[in-house]
This record gives sequence, C-alpha cells and structure tokens, in this order.
Amino acid sequence: MADRQLLLDACVAINLMATGRLDAIASAAGVTFLLLRQAEAEAGALRDLVGDELVRTPIDFTPHVHAGTLRVVALVAAELPRYVECARLVDDGEAATIAAAANRGVPLATDDRKARRLCADLGLPAPVRTLALLRQYAEEADLSRTDVRSLLLVVQRRASFAPPRADPDSPWWQGYFDDLT
Repeated sequence: MADRQLLLDACVAINLMATGRLDAIASAAGVTFLLLRQAEAEAGALRDLVGDELVRTPIDFTPHVHAGTLRVVALVAAELPRYVECARLVDDGEAATIAAAANRGVPLATDDRKARRLCADLGLPAPVRTLALLRQYAEEADLSRTDVRSLLLVVQRRASFAPPRADPDSPWWQGYFDDLT
C-alpha cells in the first residue's frame, strides 16, 4: 500500500472503475485512493452492453478495498461543519470529499467544475482530474496507442465520461478520438 493518499469524488471513482484497472492506476500514481462514504453512495453503476441490451452494472469497490488500493472512510466530527457548509454548494459526495481534504491535508480528485471552484475558494490545492490519472497510468504502463484508445473508449462508454474543454489534458484525450470520425 502506498504512503500517499488521494481522495476521490464519486465521478472520478466511477471513471476509474469503468477502466477495470483501478488497482493499476493507483499503483502508477503511487497512491492509496480514499473514498468518503457519501461519495461511495453516489457511485451507483456503470453502463455495460450485454448482447444488444444496455444494462446498469452496480459498482463494487470491495475487491479494491481487499487489495489495499482503496479505503472507504467516514467523515470525522471535525469535518462535519465544513461538510454542511459545502453541501449547500455541491453534491454530498463532493462536499464530504472537500471537507475531508481540508481537514486532513490530503489531495483530492474531482472533475466537477463547482467543486473545483469551491476548492479554490477554500484555498485548497487544485484537485487532480480523471484525465491526469489516466494519462499518468498510460505513460507509466507504457500502453500502446491502441491500448490507450481502448481505455479511453471504455471510460467514455461505461461511465458516460467526456472531459471538459477546460481540462488541460483534453487535447491528449481528443488526440485518441480524432481519427475515429
């Protein structure tokens, strides 16, 4: 288990789970992922094709908890006031993640624009984004262009993810889709 930790909001957790490679991504980033119970509750399901039918596959974090690459944690009493304050502005999962990051001094990952703005307002370091984690993994694992494209396509399909244009790694993502039109 890595010494460094990274708090994930629900959206980033969903995107990473969509890859089927959460443990490898944690290893490439040199972190143990932390997920607040509120974010875990928001994670829901992935979209999978079974035959010709689109089905929702519930997300199960248990294998990653057992592997030691993910810990599901609760808010502590000292984080509750900040959580309540943040929950007025963002979803419960993001609010819990931000409150824990502020109290514990642990970096967080979110793609949510409002949550990122709230982090800036609170003086927290800029959150990590999904694409930064995927790009780091692809580079560390020395994935081929075909493998990276497959990885990104599965995140797009299973998690309904498309990076915001403001994401600094958006051109990297788009570079794998330009020749698919």
